[in-house]
Amino acid sequence: MPDSYEIVKFLASFALLFTILYAVYYYVRNYGSKMHLGGKEIQIIESRMLGKNRFIFLAKIKQSIFLLSSDESGIKILKEWKEGE
Repeated sequence: MPDSYEIVKFLASFALLFTILYAVYYYVRNYGSKMHLGGKEIQIIESRMLGKNRFIFLAKIKQSIFLLSSDESGIKILKEWKEGE
């Protein structure tokens, strides 16, 4: 039978592990979706999958909005609007 010191040690370790996991969960839930891999000047407004490896994007880059297509051959600009048009 384990003595009381080992039980307290186990419970303290479990509580520490639970606290760390909850802190990671809280951080990812509240700040994970706000993380950016790029700068502030490029925003993907909307994207749609059209087929296998074929996508269409609506992106805002600085003061312009672009309609882009992406497939195996690369990315193409389909249409460009200046903001305010």
